[in-house]
Amino acid sequence: MEFNAKVDNMNVGSDFQNINVTLVNGDKKNLKLTDEQARKIELGKTYHFEVESYLKDEKEQFKVLSFVGIFEYIQDPVQLKEELRNFYEYAPVDMKVLRDSIHSYMNAIENKVLSDITKAIFKQYEHSFFMFPAAVRFHHAYIGGLAYHTKVMLDTAKQFADIYPYLNKDLLYSGILLHDICKVDELNGFEGGEYTLEGQLIGHLVMASIKVAETAKTLGYEKEEAVLVLNHILLSHHGLPNFGAARKPATAEAMLIWYIDTIDSKFTVLGEELEKTQPGDFTQGIAVLDKTRFYKTKL
Repeated sequence: MEFNAKVDNMNVGSDFQNINVTLVNGDKKNLKLTDEQARKIELGKTYHFEVESYLKDEKEQFKVLSFVGIFEYIQDPVQLKEELRNFYEYAPVDMKVLRDSIHSYMNAIENKVLSDITKAIFKQYEHSFFMFPAAVRFHHAYIGGLAYHTKVMLDTAKQFADIYPYLNKDLLYSGILLHDICKVDELNGFEGGEYTLEGQLIGHLVMASIKVAETAKTLGYEKEEAVLVLNHILLSHHGLPNFGAARKPATAEAMLIWYIDTIDSKFTVLGEELEKTQPGDFTQGIAVLDKTRFYKTKL
């Protein structure tokens, strides 16, 4: 028997190892594990299980023969969403539309250096990119949040570039597509969870900058100005050192990406809080907005 299921709780003792899981259709099962299996499985995560049933005291039992993380078992993010939507909160957008939009912006980059670097890096991370959240707690903290946040920023940057034609669209699109790409390495799983050791000690800004430098060298572009200004965007997109930026923005494109990154992270959370608030009332204090309470008008 094979099925996909999320681990709800674990019961491990000196002479027993079992887990309770919930299947996609809502059914519950208790599964028996070996010592080695119990050490590898994680609470709250979803796996594809192969199990064998047997009778004990006239009651059906299930022994795990093998398991693999659902992320490794299903590669297509559209199919993954269908399989996992009952287990996790997802970005409020159709996954196929989201994927097609991201690829259209990537294909719109005309500068060969920026295009080659962006596509090379994105290819390494694409599977994870469409599943990971944008943060653990503060904004877009749901499956697909990273891609959704990126799409909103791209849509916003396109409008700014139409208004202010001196902005370089290639730099904007490349910088936005890569600015949070290493959150895939910064977080310990697409379910949210916590930050990795590398994420805590280095952080996604520097990790992305290193990735760009390595990719540029591999492609023979390390001396190109486009690489320098792209790296500046990645290192400065948090705006100020006290917010984690390695440098303050010193190009028009870097400044815009900092602004729209901040806008989307804050306005998304504000919208979520207003959705839960009755007209004529104030929201709760919002952490990403200095704990300010916002009034929802009756208009």
